[in-house]
Amino acid sequence: MTLNDRWWDWQVDRWDVSGLLLVADNDLTYHHSVEVTFTDVVWVSCTDLFHHPVFRTPTAAEYAFARQVTNDEAHHLFAWDAETATGTVPMMIVAESVRIVEGLVRH
Repeated sequence: MTLNDRWWDWQVDRWDVSGLLLVADNDLTYHHSVEVTFTDVVWVSCTDLFHHPVFRTPTAAEYAFARQVTNDEAHHLFAWDAETATGTVPMMIVAESVRIVEGLVRH
């Protein structure tokens, strides 16, 4: 499943000891259509609300940073660029796993 160009609005819905949950849709007012759950999160560089993300392969510098943060190979780096109130910025999450679930969830 590709996450690029499917949903415009993304937000952090929950971040606690069980993981970080991103939700997305073209309008988050009444519902969302995808949930992306990261578990065993060790690093987050992402705004609470962002738009039009482009998920991509991490850069060599991002990989090097992730290895410094975790000092192991069990964690993965997830990277993207997204629009925010201040312009397009790079974002990343270092976590052990990610799970993507599609389906309409009403708020």
